[in-house]
Amino acid sequence: MFLILDQCLTEFDLRLKRVAERKEIKTLLLTSAQIARDLALVFCLSEQDSRIHLHYRDATIENLDIDGVYCGINAFEPGLWEQFTLEDAEYAARETQSLWLAILASLSCRVVNPPALDTLAGTLLSTPEILYLAHQLGFKIPMVIAMESGKVTAELLATGAPARYADLGVVKINETCLSQRELSCLEQNEDHFLVKEEVHGKPMYVTLVGDQFFACEMDTDGSVRPIAACQIPSQIRNRVRNLQKRLNLNLAEYNFRVIVDGTWVFCGCGRPPTFSVAAYGDILFEQIIEYATGKGR
Repeated sequence: MFLILDQCLTEFDLRLKRVAERKEIKTLLLTSAQIARDLALVFCLSEQDSRIHLHYRDATIENLDIDGVYCGINAFEPGLWEQFTLEDAEYAARETQSLWLAILASLSCRVVNPPALDTLAGTLLSTPEILYLAHQLGFKIPMVIAMESGKVTAELLATGAPARYADLGVVKINETCLSQRELSCLEQNEDHFLVKEEVHGKPMYVTLVGDQFFACEMDTDGSVRPIAACQIPSQIRNRVRNLQKRLNLNLAEYNFRVIVDGTWVFCGCGRPPTFSVAAYGDILFEQIIEYATGKGR
């Protein structure tokens, strides 16, 4: 059984399921809402062993039945328990999160991506945190600064500085690009805006599935095409491996711009891969499935 878990139903999940079933792998796709509302489970954890029993509709699954897992759930949200009071819903979300952290960590098969301390799918960092970590590992990164107010940010934007402006809001990992007009309406929000330098160069995307690289480049017309992994400088490949390990991931797409002098500038990463999917199609999905189910070991 190949188990697909995600926050909500996406085209990525559906395509992953189609490719797995075409390979005659029995597959179950569950969203966080279905897990919270429709899934019955028993989980027993001891020093010697663990036992999982999942029942969803007409499917019954035990831990030995699970050959691999793709997980795209970062956290369970209190809104999944609409019938509860806010306090009870927050408690249910925390308890469900803890339960699934324990379940995923107890499995003997591969989980893509594996749980971290506070999320079910790798370490989740804000853009400044990811860029700072990349800088520590030796990547060249864009300039990034936080502005104390929308007024100051709008004044910088008016100078024509090549940058991306994001409204950080209260939750700093949710970025929203804003126009200058919108910025000027939010003048007094303290520590509200992230200003990220725009890097002009050829867009390159590197996806790492376990130890397997998939690379592609974007042409001037916006289309993407695969390139051989050997075209990625060995130093960049090594740093991507180190970054993926530090982020507790085994599947992610890393975004670069290659500037005129040939330098690879790290601009961020995404989960699940987007541009590599457009370039490689089912080949990438097959690699994910093979890696998760152990056939790629």
